Amino acid sequence: MVSIGTNVERCKATLLLSEKHANVWAAVGIHPNNASDAKDEKIRTEIERLAEHARVVAIGETGFDTYWDDETLETQIASFRWQVNLAKRLDKAVILHIRDKDGQEESSLTAINMLKEAQYSKGILHCFNGHKGLLETGLELGWTVSFAGNLTYKKATELHEAAKSVPKERLLIETDSPFLAPVPKRGKKNEPAFVAYTAAFLAELRGESVEEVEAYTDANAIKIYGLPL
Repeated sequence: MVSIGTNVERCKATLLLSEKHANVWAAVGIHPNNASDAKDEKIRTEIERLAEHARVVAIGETGFDTYWDDETLETQIASFRWQVNLAKRLDKAVILHIRDKDGQEESSLTAINMLKEAQYSKGILHCFNGHKGLLETGLELGWTVSFAGNLTYKKATELHEAAKSVPKERLLIETDSPFLAPVPKRGKKNEPAFVAYTAAFLAELRGESVEEVEAYTDANAIKIYGLPL
């Protein structure tokens, strides 16, 4: 499991979990809805210190979120640039969060521009939102695409089409726990074990066996995060 921190306190907590449990690894960073934190030099220094820990396998989640209006895109862009440069320096994956307002695409379009600017291939489109342009850009740059429990939702047709088109060597599945519980657990608090439902749905969607999906998504996670075999 990879447990993701979203601010300094949560990054410290998730790192402690990874030290206590051999099957838990950590990602540290500043979530776009906390992007103003990244203006503080002390916070940057602390995140950079935590990021060098051997149990930290990724930076983030960083990215762009216009759904909540908590932070300006300008502030989120500055935070992203700092975090992607940190990932480059440490040769660790970037976990990218993208959330648009309903019916809009400002976050996705910003992400496309920033990915092109960053020119970094070791990244994950976390909880992929189905945006065709973002998918095209991510795949061109070598990014991995991760689908969460909302893939199993009947009306998520854009996600269904995207999941069928991504090459198997670039696919991940995730829970986004405690959110986005998959069918048949939709509406309940999500947990890591529920990823099995997403795997089963993805297998049926792509005409593959669950065992095949499990094998290649495990291999992809090991590769992108640099996990021990």
